[in-house]
Amino acid sequence: MTRHSPVISNRLRPTTMSPPSRRIATFSLAITVLAVDQFIKEVIRQTLPAGGASVSPLFDFQRVRNAGVNFGLLSDYPQLVLVLTGTIGLVLLGYMIVRPPRHWWTVTGLALLLGGGFSNVVDRIRLGWVFDYLNIYPFGGYLNLADLAIGAGVLVLVLEASFRKKMQ
Repeated sequence: MTRHSPVISNRLRPTTMSPPSRRIATFSLAITVLAVDQFIKEVIRQTLPAGGASVSPLFDFQRVRNAGVNFGLLSDYPQLVLVLTGTIGLVLLGYMIVRPPRHWWTVTGLALLLGGGFSNVVDRIRLGWVFDYLNIYPFGGYLNLADLAIGAGVLVLVLEASFRKKMQ
Protein backbone atom coordinates (compact mmCIF):
# COMPACT_ATOMS: atom_id res chain seq x y z
CA MET A 1 0.00 0.00 0.00
CA THR A 2 1.36 3.37 -0.95
CA ARG A 3 1.46 6.27 1.41
CA HIS A 4 -0.27 8.68 -1.01
CA SER A 5 -2.73 8.13 -3.79
CA PRO A 6 -1.16 8.51 -7.25
CA VAL A 7 -3.08 11.73 -7.86
CA ILE A 8 -1.75 13.40 -4.71
CA SER A 9 1.84 12.22 -5.16
CA ASN A 10 1.88 13.47 -8.79
CA ARG A 11 0.71 16.88 -7.61
CA LEU A 12 3.52 17.03 -5.06
CA ARG A 13 6.20 16.21 -7.61
CA PRO A 14 7.76 19.28 -9.22
CA THR A 15 6.94 19.58 -12.90
CA THR A 16 9.83 19.81 -15.33
CA MET A 17 10.18 22.13 -18.29
CA SER A 18 12.26 21.97 -21.48
CA PRO A 19 15.58 23.89 -21.37
CA PRO A 20 14.48 26.66 -23.80
CA SER A 21 11.20 27.21 -21.95
CA ARG A 22 13.08 27.26 -18.63
CA ARG A 23 15.35 30.03 -19.88
CA ILE A 24 12.49 31.99 -21.43
CA ALA A 25 10.35 31.71 -18.30
CA THR A 26 13.21 32.65 -15.98
CA PHE A 27 14.36 35.65 -18.00
CA SER A 28 10.80 36.82 -18.74
CA LEU A 29 9.89 36.85 -15.05
CA ALA A 30 13.22 38.48 -14.12
CA ILE A 31 12.74 41.24 -16.69
CA THR A 32 9.17 41.75 -15.48
CA VAL A 33 10.35 42.12 -11.86
CA LEU A 34 13.05 44.58 -12.95
CA ALA A 35 10.60 46.64 -15.06
CA VAL A 36 7.88 46.74 -12.39
CA ASP A 37 10.37 47.74 -9.70
CA GLN A 38 11.82 50.53 -11.84
CA PHE A 39 8.30 51.72 -12.72
CA ILE A 40 7.20 51.80 -9.06
CA LYS A 41 10.36 53.67 -8.07
CA GLU A 42 9.69 56.29 -10.74
CA VAL A 43 6.04 56.69 -9.71
CA ILE A 44 7.06 57.12 -6.08
CA ARG A 45 9.81 59.58 -7.02
CA GLN A 46 7.28 61.70 -8.89
CA THR A 47 4.26 61.46 -6.56
CA LEU A 48 5.43 60.99 -2.97
CA PRO A 49 5.11 64.22 -0.95
CA ALA A 50 8.37 65.74 0.32
CA GLY A 51 7.70 64.63 3.89
CA GLY A 52 6.75 61.11 2.89
CA ALA A 53 3.50 59.38 3.78
CA SER A 54 2.17 56.91 6.31
CA VAL A 55 -0.43 54.68 4.72
CA SER A 56 -1.34 52.82 7.90
CA PRO A 57 0.32 51.97 11.18
CA LEU A 58 2.19 49.27 9.23
CA PHE A 59 3.52 51.15 6.18
CA ASP A 60 5.60 54.30 5.90
CA PHE A 61 6.88 55.72 2.60
CA GLN A 62 9.95 57.98 2.33
CA ARG A 63 12.55 58.69 -0.34
CA VAL A 64 15.71 57.00 0.94
CA ARG A 65 19.16 56.82 -0.70
CA ASN A 66 20.87 53.54 0.14
CA ALA A 67 24.47 53.35 -1.05
CA GLY A 68 24.99 50.07 0.84
CA VAL A 69 23.14 46.80 1.07
CA ASN A 70 20.51 45.80 3.63
CA PHE A 71 19.99 48.49 6.27
CA GLY A 72 22.79 50.58 4.76
CA LEU A 73 25.53 48.03 5.47
CA LEU A 74 28.71 48.90 3.52
CA SER A 75 27.27 52.31 2.55
CA ASP A 76 30.77 53.83 2.79
CA TYR A 77 31.88 51.58 -0.09
CA PRO A 78 29.32 52.04 -2.91
CA GLN A 79 31.75 51.01 -5.68
CA LEU A 80 32.56 47.77 -3.84
CA VAL A 81 28.86 47.07 -3.37
CA LEU A 82 28.23 47.67 -7.09
CA VAL A 83 31.08 45.36 -8.10
CA LEU A 84 30.01 42.62 -5.65
CA THR A 85 26.30 42.72 -6.49
CA GLY A 86 26.99 42.95 -10.22
CA THR A 87 29.42 40.04 -10.06
CA ILE A 88 26.98 37.89 -8.07
CA GLY A 89 24.25 38.68 -10.58
CA LEU A 90 26.45 37.87 -13.58
CA VAL A 91 27.59 34.57 -12.02
CA LEU A 92 23.97 33.60 -11.33
CA LEU A 93 22.99 34.64 -14.85
CA GLY A 94 25.83 32.60 -16.37
CA TYR A 95 24.93 29.57 -14.25
CA MET A 96 21.32 29.78 -15.38
CA ILE A 97 22.35 30.00 -19.04
CA VAL A 98 24.54 26.90 -18.72
CA ARG A 99 22.19 25.01 -16.39
CA PRO A 100 18.66 26.37 -16.64
CA PRO A 101 16.50 25.54 -13.61
CA ARG A 102 14.61 22.26 -13.97
CA HIS A 103 11.41 23.00 -12.03
CA TRP A 104 9.01 25.91 -12.05
CA TRP A 105 9.63 26.68 -8.35
CA THR A 106 13.33 27.03 -9.12
CA VAL A 107 12.52 29.16 -12.16
CA THR A 108 10.41 31.42 -9.95
CA GLY A 109 12.98 31.71 -7.15
CA LEU A 110 15.93 32.41 -9.45
CA ALA A 111 13.92 34.86 -11.58
CA LEU A 112 12.91 36.83 -8.47
CA LEU A 113 16.56 36.94 -7.36
CA LEU A 114 17.79 38.02 -10.80
CA GLY A 115 15.08 40.61 -11.41
CA GLY A 116 15.37 42.17 -7.96
CA GLY A 117 19.15 42.07 -7.93
CA PHE A 118 19.59 43.59 -11.38
CA SER A 119 16.97 46.26 -10.69
CA ASN A 120 19.04 47.42 -7.72
CA VAL A 121 22.18 47.25 -9.88
CA VAL A 122 20.41 49.49 -12.43
CA ASP A 123 19.80 51.99 -9.60
CA ARG A 124 23.45 51.83 -8.55
CA ILE A 125 24.66 52.46 -12.10
CA ARG A 126 22.11 55.24 -12.84
CA LEU A 127 22.00 56.98 -9.46
CA GLY A 128 25.06 55.78 -7.54
CA TRP A 129 22.75 54.34 -4.86
CA VAL A 130 19.56 52.28 -4.51
CA PHE A 131 16.24 54.09 -4.20
CA ASP A 132 14.39 52.65 -1.18
CA TYR A 133 10.96 53.87 -0.19
CA LEU A 134 9.02 51.42 2.00
CA ASN A 135 9.26 50.74 5.73
CA ILE A 136 7.16 47.90 7.08
CA TYR A 137 6.63 48.15 10.82
CA PRO A 138 7.90 46.74 13.15
CA PHE A 139 10.98 46.25 10.97
CA GLY A 140 13.47 49.10 10.85
CA GLY A 141 14.97 50.31 7.62
CA TYR A 142 13.61 51.04 4.19
CA LEU A 143 13.44 48.73 1.20
CA ASN A 144 11.85 48.48 -2.24
CA LEU A 145 10.08 45.93 -4.44
CA ALA A 146 13.43 44.60 -5.68
CA ASP A 147 14.46 43.83 -2.09
CA LEU A 148 11.14 42.06 -1.50
CA ALA A 149 11.65 40.05 -4.71
CA ILE A 150 15.15 39.02 -3.60
CA GLY A 151 13.85 37.91 -0.19
CA ALA A 152 10.93 36.05 -1.78
CA GLY A 153 13.29 34.38 -4.26
CA VAL A 154 15.54 33.13 -1.47
CA LEU A 155 12.50 31.89 0.48
CA VAL A 156 11.08 30.07 -2.57
CA LEU A 157 14.43 28.38 -3.26
CA VAL A 158 14.89 27.30 0.37
CA LEU A 159 11.34 25.92 0.59
CA GLU A 160 11.66 24.20 -2.78
CA ALA A 161 14.95 22.56 -1.80
CA SER A 162 13.47 21.48 1.54
CA PHE A 163 10.35 19.96 -0.04
CA ARG A 164 12.32 18.28 -2.81
CA LYS A 165 14.64 16.68 -0.26
CA LYS A 166 11.65 15.33 1.70
CA MET A 167 10.16 13.82 -1.48
CA GLN A 168 13.29 11.85 -2.40
